Amino acid sequence: MGLKFIDPATGEVTGSTALGRAVLHKAVEAEHQILAIEIKNQQNWRKSYQGFFAQVAKSELQTKRSATSIATSGLAEFEKRIATDSGELLIDSILNAWRLTQGRVETVVIKGTNTADKPSIDLRDVKEMVAKHSAEPAIIDAVKLVENLDPSAIKQELLIALAGGAEYSPTRLWLDWGGDVAIVARSRPELWRELIARARSGAGSLYVPVLIEKLATGKKASSLTDEELANVAGLDLTKNYEEISSWISSLARTDSRRIVLGCYAYAPGAKHIEVQAVQHCLARAVTEALPKSRVVLSWLATPTDSHVVPVEFADDIASRYQNRTTWTKFRDFLFGAHQHLPERFESAEGTKYALIDPTSSLQGSSYALAKRLQRWLAYQQVEAGRQVAYLVAPPARTDSVLSHRV
Repeated sequence: MGLKFIDPATGEVTGSTALGRAVLHKAVEAEHQILAIEIKNQQNWRKSYQGFFAQVAKSELQTKRSATSIATSGLAEFEKRIATDSGELLIDSILNAWRLTQGRVETVVIKGTNTADKPSIDLRDVKEMVAKHSAEPAIIDAVKLVENLDPSAIKQELLIALAGGAEYSPTRLWLDWGGDVAIVARSRPELWRELIARARSGAGSLYVPVLIEKLATGKKASSLTDEELANVAGLDLTKNYEEISSWISSLARTDSRRIVLGCYAYAPGAKHIEVQAVQHCLARAVTEALPKSRVVLSWLATPTDSHVVPVEFADDIASRYQNRTTWTKFRDFLFGAHQHLPERFESAEGTKYALIDPTSSLQGSSYALAKRLQRWLAYQQVEAGRQVAYLVAPPARTDSVLSHRV
């Protein structure tokens, strides 16, 4: 069953432009009425959305409660505007499927046969990245923490990876390090062959979902060869969302470990909003059903969203620009590079910030909305006392970015 964007007042189908404008408008309506009116009345959304997303980012940090207020209003509006083909709201469909645990999916567990690899990251490379301002200093402590982890610690968690076959997903390393992973990925035999082989040669366990309707009568997925399994494995986020919800619910009921729900899906254009809608609603289902101690939500935040940072970042950028070497100045002149000037501003509470806006029109308004929705849910969950991993990932040239669906 597919998905559609709707106007909750009329039930009529809308496009991604109307969706994005309505969600941003509702998000800031209580916090910044003038901005909300400007968003609502904007007719040329595809040419103006970047500026509005940047201004909303500023609004998120105006007071201590602004981020949660904007996130709550924006996400509530978003949930009202995503429906299934049958007309049911997606959030209701996924929550109902979680409660029913319908048993439409069989799980095959592939166990690795090798000893676990120890995470190996050259700390010298990391320090060099920090020295070049390619990474923040806190990454050094994070790497040290990973290197000193008890090897058995990873077994205390179950990673449920949405779009777990994506190149940026940590699933392959998780298996190598001895962790257990339940992967949601589309039915692509070549992908599943690779994942199953990786699991066999790893040290962890791969939980492979198979729709029971794909199996011959009386046939159990557990009896299939690896090749046969690869041909029937997989769940599609935008089509099998009820089955995915039911499957995750079943895993949560039968496995008492902490669940790390990783959201790694990317799709081109408005499809990205659809996959994000499913990821969002699944996260809602997990966090509403399980206690705080049993859930971690994880995202790979985009570097091409507008971010508010302490004003010291802007000071550092300005200082390094002024102190460029002669060669760097010549190179910048040759390639027409210009100084990046973060917008400095002061919050309503007197805190000094800088707005960094590296958004790209090439990625489009659907991408901007999908990624901002993730940030809003992270705000909400932190406020609720849940643990999240929301870290800005570095830019990368991946197949999914080049419009290959994952």
